[in-house]
Formats: sequence, structure tokens, C-alpha cells
Amino acid sequence: MRIRWSSDLETGIRAIDLQHEELIGMLNELDAAYSGGCEQFVLESVLQRLGAYAEFHFGTEESLMATLPRSEQHAEEHLRQHRGFMEQLSRMRAASSQDAPQTMGILIDFLNQWLYEHILKSDRNLGALLNQKIANSRTQKM
Repeated sequence: MRIRWSSDLETGIRAIDLQHEELIGMLNELDAAYSGGCEQFVLESVLQRLGAYAEFHFGTEESLMATLPRSEQHAEEHLRQHRGFMEQLSRMRAASSQDAPQTMGILIDFLNQWLYEHILKSDRNLGALLNQKIANSRTQKM
């Protein structure tokens, strides 16, 4: 199942949306390599880049979350999701080196589902909070 970027996935925060597009592109690249029967080292290379970029992206989101007032911040759950993702990715990458074909397919399915759900729920909620903060600051300046 490939994710296709669409306006339904936009958060309204350009930096986050551009990074989501990049993540989805990498995930689709991994899926295409796996479906095309690429060797394990190719899959691992793409997966390594995806993992590193996910860490970078999570850092961006977490920096933006830190700008929100404490009362509006949904950071604890969002941070838990990020940590859980990275832990699961690490476990599944280790397992894929043991039983590559089956585990890699399961990993790709996990990545697709997690990313899609996370963007639609947590990240769009974060986008709404950040956009409300921006709107409030513009109103206060008037």
C-alpha cells in the first residue's frame, strides 16, 4: 500500500508538510525497491536514510511543539508516538536482517500505516494548534 501525497495530509505548516512529502517519497522508494526484488543491502540503505530523516523530522515537530503554551501542548503523547516509532523501526530493522523478505514486507506495511495515521491525527492536530497560535498572534498585533 503506497501513500500518495494529497492535500488531505496537509497540516498547514509548510515545513512539516514538505518533510512529510519527503518521508512519503522515501517510504514509496523503499516499497518500490522491495517490490522490485532489490537486494537486502539496497533496502537497508533506503531504510537507513528513512530512519535518519524521520529523526530529523521529529526534531522539527518537537521544536515547533515547544513553542506552544503548556495548556495547548499535546506534546507528551506526540513525543511518546515518536519514541515508539523509532523503537519499533529499530526492532524491525534488526529482525529484517534475520528474516529479510518476510520482515521487510511487514516493516513496510507498518511504516505506511503508522505514517498515514500519525499525519492524519497527531500531526494535523499539531498543525491546527500551531496555526491557531499564528492567528492569535496576528490578531493581537492589530
